[in-house]
Amino acid sequence: MENTTQITISDLDTVKNIINLAATRGAFRGEELSQVGIVYDKLTAFLEAVIEQAKAQEAINADAGETQGE
Repeated sequence: MENTTQITISDLDTVKNIINLAATRGAFRGEELSQVGIVYDKLTAFLEAVIEQAKAQEAINADAGETQGE
């Protein structure tokens, strides 16, 4: 059974894409755009931070693996 109570990074990226698509199709009224933009910007910054943390952790893990192999 799929866990429906957790949100993954992939889910958040999908939400970002849905917001972008909805904005492109004119789904939001003018007075809503600033709020939508704020949420979109926060979500984008969060996802970028998570990706950077993941890359940093991968680099640490790779360095640790090379050190152990010596």
